[in-house]
Amino acid sequence: MHLSIKISRLSNLLFFAQKTNKYNLVKFDLQKYLADKNINLSFYGKDENKIWKQIEKSIGKQNTKQIKKAIIPLKFDFSSHWSKISKHLLLWKQYFQNNQSIFQQAILELKKLSGIKYSTISKIPIYLISDPVSNDKEINAWFSWTPKENFIVVEIPLGLKAPNNFFPLAVLAHEFFHLMLRKNKNLFLKITNIARENDKLFTKLAGGMPNRIFLEELLISSFIPEGYLSEKCFNTKIISHTSRPKDLLGWRKFVAFKLYQATKKYINDTRQIDENYLRDLMGIIKQNAK
Repeated sequence: MHLSIKISRLSNLLFFAQKTNKYNLVKFDLQKYLADKNINLSFYGKDENKIWKQIEKSIGKQNTKQIKKAIIPLKFDFSSHWSKISKHLLLWKQYFQNNQSIFQQAILELKKLSGIKYSTISKIPIYLISDPVSNDKEINAWFSWTPKENFIVVEIPLGLKAPNNFFPLAVLAHEFFHLMLRKNKNLFLKITNIARENDKLFTKLAGGMPNRIFLEELLISSFIPEGYLSEKCFNTKIISHTSRPKDLLGWRKFVAFKLYQATKKYINDTRQIDENYLRDLMGIIKQNAK
């Protein structure tokens, strides 16, 4: 297995334009388009031609021409910025590549939990993006899934150095877990049905996030990066978290702590996530929902 890590200049340029929010034509609102979810997903591709074709498919030729025109004033500022961030991103690429064997162990565990035999990890692009405005102390990662194409984006704060620990690998594995769950249609349907059956509860807790995604986040986080699988594969510490959760991160840490023994048993006994595990997860959520 090898990780398909991509560093795209255009992807980083469009992300930079979105985050800096300084460049607009008088008659064309660049930020309106760059903030659009569909266009944002079009930022990422193997080459510049593919990216522009994706954007054009989403918003049409005329608006795509306007975007190209609108980012012209940005290119000079970005050029000096790129010389710095490209080196930074290469160091992060090296970090992920140097730890592929450790990452592979976690992926094998996730395959068992997901109930899938085959997983084309090496065919899923991982786009590294430099975030020029974030002061976070950790990376931010997210996934995109369609029947035709999957990819993962890792947003890295400009001042964040690749660490000596393995926590970023656990964050990346969390996103791959999302994609793996979608390969087991029966398990994914169970998750979807539970979210639908508990619509009122999750609408109250999710804070605008789609209910199924909120449930997925808690399920996956009970294993990684907040749960036992991170401890086993990446030597992370599981923090005691007993106070009633107030936000998504709080819920993630809370269920990971509460389900620690259960996740340990499932992993060590090579068991697939099943109805019993989902029932236990829902029990914890219902007992502690405000």
